[in-house]
Amino acid sequence: MANEILQYSLKDFLDHYAPWPVPAATVNNVYMLYVEDHKRNAPLVTKTEQDHEDTAPNYRAFADFETEPTNATNSESTVFKDLEDIVYFLREQKVESELAEIKRTPLLCYRYCTASEVSGTNIRMDAYLTEELDGASENAESRPERVDLAYIAVPIEFKEHLKDRVQNRHHLITDALEILNDDPCRTWIYGLAIENTVMSIWYFSRSHTVVSTSFDFTKDIKSFIYVFLSLMYATRVEIGYDPTVHRVLEDKRIRYVYEVEYNGETRYFKTLETLYTSRVLRITVRKTRVWKAIEVEGYDDKKFRKEKKGGKVVALKDYWLDEGSKSEKDTLEDIFRSLEQVKHKPTTLKWAKSEFHQNFFREQLEEERYRKYFMGIECDMVLAATKPRLPSAQPVPDFLVPEENTEPASVNKATGSIQTSDSVFELAYMIYQRGGRTSLKRKYRTKRHHRLIYEQVGRPLLAATNLSTSLRSLTDALIALTFIYIAGYVHRDVSTGNTIFVEESNGTIMGKLSDMEYAKVFQNDESNSDPKTGTLFFMAIEIHSGKSLYVAPDNEDDIRSESPPPSFDLAPRNQDLRNSFLEPAENLHPGKQMRPKFRFSHDMESWMWVTLYILTRRIPRQDVGQRDDHRDQFFNHVYTNSNVPTNEREQVIRMEDHKFQSFLEYHFPPAITGFAKHLAFFRKELKSSYIQRARVDDMFNPDTYVPIYEAALRACRYLKSILIPSLELDRPAHSQKVNTKDNVLMKSKMTMTILLARTMIYQWRIGP
Repeated sequence: MANEILQYSLKDFLDHYAPWPVPAATVNNVYMLYVEDHKRNAPLVTKTEQDHEDTAPNYRAFADFETEPTNATNSESTVFKDLEDIVYFLREQKVESELAEIKRTPLLCYRYCTASEVSGTNIRMDAYLTEELDGASENAESRPERVDLAYIAVPIEFKEHLKDRVQNRHHLITDALEILNDDPCRTWIYGLAIENTVMSIWYFSRSHTVVSTSFDFTKDIKSFIYVFLSLMYATRVEIGYDPTVHRVLEDKRIRYVYEVEYNGETRYFKTLETLYTSRVLRITVRKTRVWKAIEVEGYDDKKFRKEKKGGKVVALKDYWLDEGSKSEKDTLEDIFRSLEQVKHKPTTLKWAKSEFHQNFFREQLEEERYRKYFMGIECDMVLAATKPRLPSAQPVPDFLVPEENTEPASVNKATGSIQTSDSVFELAYMIYQRGGRTSLKRKYRTKRHHRLIYEQVGRPLLAATNLSTSLRSLTDALIALTFIYIAGYVHRDVSTGNTIFVEESNGTIMGKLSDMEYAKVFQNDESNSDPKTGTLFFMAIEIHSGKSLYVAPDNEDDIRSESPPPSFDLAPRNQDLRNSFLEPAENLHPGKQMRPKFRFSHDMESWMWVTLYILTRRIPRQDVGQRDDHRDQFFNHVYTNSNVPTNEREQVIRMEDHKFQSFLEYHFPPAITGFAKHLAFFRKELKSSYIQRARVDDMFNPDTYVPIYEAALRACRYLKSILIPSLELDRPAHSQKVNTKDNVLMKSKMTMTILLARTMIYQWRIGP
């Protein structure tokens, strides 16, 4: 998160990032309304004795803050509650009349937040700006008595002491992250952070996060006016609400109606249930949401209750991409065009040494049946873009790092706000000092909002509940990857989220591949500006680590094996086997210190990680005859969200072939232990590819990857030849709730702050 933040001068921020530009004349007129307000017994603005000529013309300041919060004897909540009157003044009739002259009407109002006011989460912000809805407003009916995160337009966090500014920034980031994760109606969000008398305004988007330099809001009254007028008198679109997503109430349930404009027609789709949503600890992500939806007549006047004639249930996907990137629909059509161009060439299937594979893929190509292995797209649209970065932007990688002389923050007993610099932040900073950074340069590209409608409704592999469905889906996904290979593309993000299973009309399960937006033509002049592409759990190690696994040996012919042996030497199943793969890290080959480019073997390695995940993380221990939790402990270290691969993960690739096969047989259910031999041979070919094809002249020759695909297809042919048991799978480990009397998983600032701090540590080590 720290590497996502840019800082601008207050002027640059207001000129470029503010919701709308407030004319200087309007600011001056409202300022004079503050000064000339004599009706109150206690004026809001008073003259000051000190010289603040540079920051406060006419030596004026807010009267309630003549004593700085850091010197106040009252509680934090009492001190900053005085902001309510100051901000509310900007909604009084005389100010509204002033803004009406430039055709601006008030949208937001200021609310101080009580401990129990925000529903749906235990995160408690200090104050917020929200819409003041009436019965005629679009969202009035769906608004609960307690304020939902969806109605917090601008979160505000404050602290009495400047020394608490890092914690305050973390709290604001947590607020923004929760709102953007929780509310499908947001494109971006603003926030305000106040420490003592200094204020900064923030802009959070899927491209980057921006913070202004701070100013003394108690004395720089004109800047204060500009900031709040720009926020409170903005339109819903300017403040960050998506005008094409509508929140509606149906039978006491919140639904969303999405607009999709395609070929000049606007269609409306009402959500029925969530199929997939990515919840991550970063804001600058593509934030994919997939819904099961039904086409309806519209979103207003109860039209959302009427299904469109001929409308059907579909899957709707909403996501963000770098500006200029091809949409998933365009990329998929490019792949299909490529397959049509090569299907009649006699050399297209020459790579397949198996006659069975040649015949199978030839039939699929000739009859265009390859399409069924991909999620078909009915229509799509491109929406709003985030604000672009200005050249004056300054990265602030240390912005979330406590200073060395920062004193531990206190627990505010009045508000219950928990500060954690004494533990999490000091630990994070200690690791930061010790480990240093090798941060890679970010480009902070503008992100563009995309939306599409899939022709069928499927579910991600992660949602599969039995082994048979999972392995069938993985087999079909492999076939899809092979077609991508034939077309000359790499997918670059094979995972359990984009391997989809669909129930066909005849009741059979069909696996399909989706999320083609990152797919690219495989070529040796490919730009490699993005440090990483993919899902960390399933990312190829070379892409994950940013360096080659092996240096090519001098005699490559001694390593290559064109066909699998009839059987492998099996090691006995004993206690020694459990640790046989844990070689000391210092014995591992250091590899080349260069950032590899994405190639076919990386797609196939991701497919292997997905397969191993299902077979080692999802099958209950009792079904593989294990009485202890050794398997779970090991694979908990293999599958992590760390930005660097763990030793255990590298050992899965590096361990000796016979040990790997024995390891798989030990951990697989008895009914599919035969699959271990084939998967082990596939991994052998994969490992060999990293040794043999490390040279540039081999690396970009597609023919050199044939043995990997042959081995994987042979393994899946074996699966089709056996009866796969319908074993019930465990729920994914990371989705299991920890909710016991003694250990309640709280969605609190403390919890989120710790997770954010962990994310910071990983980013300090290797960059964004």
